[in-house]
Amino acid sequence: MYRQGDVLIERIANLPQAPLTTERLLVRGEGRNHGHFMTGEAVEITKADDDTFTEGGGIVTHYLNVHESCTLEHLLIDSTEWTGEHAAIEIPPGTYRVIRQREFDPYAKAIRAVKD
Repeated sequence: MYRQGDVLIERIANLPQAPLTTERLLVRGEGRNHGHFMTGEAVEITKADDDTFTEGGGIVTHYLNVHESCTLEHLLIDSTEWTGEHAAIEIPPGTYRVIRQREFDPYAKAIRAVKD
């Protein structure tokens, strides 16, 4: 498993059938100009259905088929420059799901997506 802020990348055995996307932005940050991007050429990215959740309630956003090591980076959306937050993480070859984590807010008594 690999974690960067509110994004968790977890190895899985099989990829579901879904159309490929050229979009490299996996999760957009809340209200700011940053996001979590996959960089590298040897990765196939597919989007998960909007209602795909893990057994623990995490929100599955994408699936990755990594053929050669690639990198998860926290970048500015408009310039793709590093934000200065979250070190880059190398992701080795394999199949993965991308999870936007959720948390329980005891004051609002509600479950919400973690915002990085």
